[in-house]
Amino acid sequence: MTFVTAECVRYRPIERIAPLISRRSLIAASAALASVGASGIPAFAKAPPAGRQVPGVFRRKVGSIEVTALSDGFGPIGLEAFPNLDAADALRLLETVGQKTMPPTAINAFVVNTSAKTYLVDTGMGSNRAFGNTLGRMRANLAAAGIEPSQIDAVILTHAHPDHAEGLLTPEGKARFRNAEVILHENEANFWLDEGTFSRAPEGAKPFFLSARNALRPYANRTRKVKEGELAPGLFLQLAAGHTPGHAVIRVSSGKDQLLMAGDTLHNALIHTLRPETVFAFDIDGKQAAESRKRIFDMVATDSIPIAATHVPFPGFGRIIRDGQAYRYVPDQWGDLA
Repeated sequence: MTFVTAECVRYRPIERIAPLISRRSLIAASAALASVGASGIPAFAKAPPAGRQVPGVFRRKVGSIEVTALSDGFGPIGLEAFPNLDAADALRLLETVGQKTMPPTAINAFVVNTSAKTYLVDTGMGSNRAFGNTLGRMRANLAAAGIEPSQIDAVILTHAHPDHAEGLLTPEGKARFRNAEVILHENEANFWLDEGTFSRAPEGAKPFFLSARNALRPYANRTRKVKEGELAPGLFLQLAAGHTPGHAVIRVSSGKDQLLMAGDTLHNALIHTLRPETVFAFDIDGKQAAESRKRIFDMVATDSIPIAATHVPFPGFGRIIRDGQAYRYVPDQWGDLA
């Protein structure tokens, strides 16, 4: 006959959450602790400061597709980058989240592994230091993720601004991804490569044209200009123009799961969700960019589609939800790949 004592009932939950420990192992452990106590606690060497951050690599699953976020670093963007936003209003928005000044702006890139092929969506700043020395880390983080540039089958550009396209190049100006084609919307390629458009561009805008042309030049024979639609199984491109004429978002789809790579539809997770009409200084057509932003935000909020964003804090995975007449960005929590 088995008797159930009060002590058994009291400790029953422990049996469900921990493996059984034998009496012999408990005695051995007690003896080991006693010996340490007799001789004194051993001294451990102090760990030296590392002096560097952990690799900027983060993975999540979209159905059977694996998406890896890579940090390219961060750069300073001030309130002057939002020219139609009242400065006092901007400060009030920042204060709602405990900030007094604009935080640095992240730059993220994303690897999409469909098992059949490996795609890189945007490339970071590469060796371009126009925005400071805290950028250009995508290549090192790609290596930390265990991915060689030669394993990238295609680079998909949401658009051809320097912080999205200059990582196509090595420091010597050669093609970094020797086996990859470059895919971008036809409007984007035509805009930056057209001689007439370049000649009419203001002097202040011409460095952006030169950057796009330099980045795309080594891939001239393997550049695929596309319209809206399916790029490959599980990958779809949707035009979201305004920031640039061919700016696009990329939808990843597998089974019942989806993820929208939002590109530059938002540059600040606070300002552009609470004030989606806000123009960004680098928008070529600010009004059209705001219209695209509202359309994309409405779609992902209505359909509850998570996003991967280039310029929100790493790793950039989160959701856009409605907040009254505006929206709110909610970052995703850490999750397993299983």
